[in-house]
Amino acid sequence: MKNKNQTAKEKRGFTTEVENNLFISKSDIELIFLLKSNNPKERTSSATILGQRKSEKAIFALCEQLKNEEALYSKIAISEALGKIGKPAINKLVKYLGEIGNNQHKILPNKIFNKWNYPLPRDIIARTICKIGDSILVDLNNILVNGNKKQIYEAIDAIGFISFYSENKISFEILEKSLQKYSDDEIIKWKITRALSAFPGKKSELILLNILKTSEKPELEWEAVRSLGLICKKIPEELLIAKNDKNENVRKMVFLAIEKMMKFDKRKALLFTVLLAVLAFTSVGNASEIRIYC
Repeated sequence: MKNKNQTAKEKRGFTTEVENNLFISKSDIELIFLLKSNNPKERTSSATILGQRKSEKAIFALCEQLKNEEALYSKIAISEALGKIGKPAINKLVKYLGEIGNNQHKILPNKIFNKWNYPLPRDIIARTICKIGDSILVDLNNILVNGNKKQIYEAIDAIGFISFYSENKISFEILEKSLQKYSDDEIIKWKITRALSAFPGKKSELILLNILKTSEKPELEWEAVRSLGLICKKIPEELLIAKNDKNENVRKMVFLAIEKMMKFDKRKALLFTVLLAVLAFTSVGNASEIRIYC
């Protein structure tokens, strides 16, 4: 007998692997038709199998259903399916950026994000795109050049997330140009300030330090500080000055960033001390043969 929790989950489209496997014998056309079923479990299972097959013919139907889907687990399954289909889905997906739901950032945040990972995009399509990976960064870069504002807002989040968790850094220049092009748009400036945390290097540091010094918006200041905390290995003098900022959230973020950088220096110093000890008490040999990766 099902308990209340199981029943509630099934109403939101939850299925098991065994239930999904019952749909394997169905054709892609049948599964696409079932995406419109009144039963959310059937929608979940259909999307799951279409994703496993990487069915390109289902891309449009999956996108349309994602736009209208209300059942949580069905929505997750559709998003996962489009992510598995991958790059062939990108041309359809980008058309829906910023168009589904109301969870996107419409105004600047009123509090800091005090974690050191990269937050998932709030837009469901941007989240879906992130599942495809860095192979679609070129497509997202093109959105920053040719897309409308809604698309650009969400594409920046996807670029930042993908770049942060991959070795692919091809989007830096287009982000830099977009920051100049949309200098009067606070949301774009804030999103790019966050995205720069994915691009360690002197150029990013200089851009972020300039935002910290010149911005009149504390939201941009504390986001610049957070990004600096992620990419700087040494504490910039500007951060020490910002410890006395009139805005409490800026001061709080400065404290967290400095604390993070100091921990990095301590780990570096500890590693060096350990290596010196190894040299002193073993026959490792020439110290020049030891390379420090930190």
